[in-house]
Amino acid sequence: MLYRFPPGTTATVIADYERPYPDPIAVRAGDLVVPDAVRSAETDILGWTWCTGPDGRAGWTPTAWTAPAADGRLRMIRDFSALEHTVRRGDRATLHHSESGFVWATVNGSAAWVPDAVLAVEPRP
Repeated sequence: MLYRFPPGTTATVIADYERPYPDPIAVRAGDLVVPDAVRSAETDILGWTWCTGPDGRAGWTPTAWTAPAADGRLRMIRDFSALEHTVRRGDRATLHHSESGFVWATVNGSAAWVPDAVLAVEPRP
């Protein structure tokens, strides 16, 4: 479920995390993607479907951000990029929104996904 953080919410990275894919799927609202039921069954994180986009790039896509379309494909209902950060313990992140165990965050000036398990939200003043 999509959750939007209040503006200015920050977190500290509490464990190192390596980005698993260098150039994953990135799609726009309305694009059709092809789900892979076999690959999707391999994850233990609920809410994500492995999809291939129109340009052939693939990656984990939020299931809640898709709608059924013709011939087994899914239509994206939001813009989405599966790009993830490589982060190190002690990095600081500005949090934007979260979805199914991952947070879209800005770290060192760029935005990408970070697993919520490696973040400790900082108290608001």
